Amino acid sequence: EEEEEAAAMPRLAAKFPFARGELCRRVRFDMRGRDVIVFLHIQKTGGTTFGRHLVRNIHLEQPCYCRAGQKKCACHRPGGDKDTWLFSRFSTGWSCGLHADWTELTSCVPAAMERRGCAGNRTLR
Repeated sequence: EEEEEAAAMPRLAAKFPFARGELCRRVRFDMRGRDVIVFLHIQKTGGTTFGRHLVRNIHLEQPCYCRAGQKKCACHRPGGDKDTWLFSRFSTGWSCGLHADWTELTSCVPAAMERRGCAGNRTLR
């Protein structure tokens, strides 16, 4: 009976067939160095929830500092009090404009980080 049900269900073709190597690759991120995570917020994809999770729920050596009632949190590098490791709506605000796309972020982030007094990594990935 289960086999008949499984055969009756349509098979969905993968829309974006990613190679297993792409899905399982590891990327080194040096929070103590100059690496910066730039969070690209895409509307209607759960981005607000995920962005909030990045600043509030991840267990880090030095977690982001969030004040009650404030939308932005301070996400400083371990041992530092100015440089940030996260560029997102919940850590730096809408520094590159509301819902900035990839092109806007690519050209805006280095200058925005310099304005904030953060060295940042000049190599964009």
